[in-house]
Amino acid sequence: MNKQWLWALIWVPSVLFADETEDTHTEIKQAITAGNEAYQAGELSQAATQFDYVATLIRQLQAGELGNLFPEPLSGWQADKVESQAGSAAFFGGGINASRSYRKDGGQLEINITKDSPLLQTMGMLFNNPSMATMGGYKVKRIKGQTAMVKIEDSSQELQMMVANSILIQITGRGVSEGDLKAYAEALDIEAITRL
Repeated sequence: MNKQWLWALIWVPSVLFADETEDTHTEIKQAITAGNEAYQAGELSQAATQFDYVATLIRQLQAGELGNLFPEPLSGWQADKVESQAGSAAFFGGGINASRSYRKDGGQLEINITKDSPLLQTMGMLFNNPSMATMGGYKVKRIKGQTAMVKIEDSSQELQMMVANSILIQITGRGVSEGDLKAYAEALDIEAITRL
């Protein structure tokens, strides 16, 4: 293949993605300006609508960035594209969510990350009370300095970690080993996910 065509294939998608991100930043700034103007004019409902829109756009940016933080497939594995979404305050508690599936030798593993959702408060109680977790059939471990809960039932496995009381990482698998779940948990960049 001609080298110029090869570079075009690499460069064009990145430009399109950059343009899309830049458009979102522009929309955010415009909505903030419109919200401020509405607030100054005493149009409180209109101001609230604009600022809700700003929050939604920012969550969409976060969801996209979160999708970039999933580990690449480990040796011998294949992976699907990342799926990400941002929920409004009215749905899903206003948090962001992203997931990615991995496959190897007939086994499948999925990593799901949920961030900044008030719905995570209930899960936080479980992580703060290890005895409650063990009663639920979980083994408690430490992975990369984080408390992790592992449950194995027949051919299905589950590993969960709560980070900074606002991020839930769930790694579920079927036809894989507990070591596979742990390997992917250790491959995650916890610091980058926390900073987002």
